[in-house]
Amino acid sequence: MKPEEKNYDDWNIVKKQTDSIKAEIKLRAGEIRWCRFGINIGNEIIGKDSTFHRPVLILKKFSGDVFFGLPLTTKSHKGDWYYQIIHSDTTQTIILNQGRILDRKRLEEKMFEVSETELEKIKKAYCTLISKA
Repeated sequence: MKPEEKNYDDWNIVKKQTDSIKAEIKLRAGEIRWCRFGINIGNEIIGKDSTFHRPVLILKKFSGDVFFGLPLTTKSHKGDWYYQIIHSDTTQTIILNQGRILDRKRLEEKMFEVSETELEKIKKAYCTLISKA
């Protein structure tokens, strides 16, 4: 998407509303929730539609308000930068190279949760990716 095609003005309105939310969601590693990713710079992952939402896996909770999240897509991707999971007969791809620190104010309803075993495999895949030279 070219910068002139990105709707920064609409995202700014949603971002202001998001920042004023009194977040009451309790963060739990392994949950996949809808998240307001917004419009970002260059090739950074963005949210979709007018809601600027995208699923995110809560990989690690740092505090009651901040977590490290990995965005998901339903598009199939292969390679070290991606990790595939299946939920309700739908393949989802976790985008390992787009992980970032997020505030819980961005989160909305829970979609589903991965098992502890699956979460450990995802963490291992992420650590393997970032440790490569």
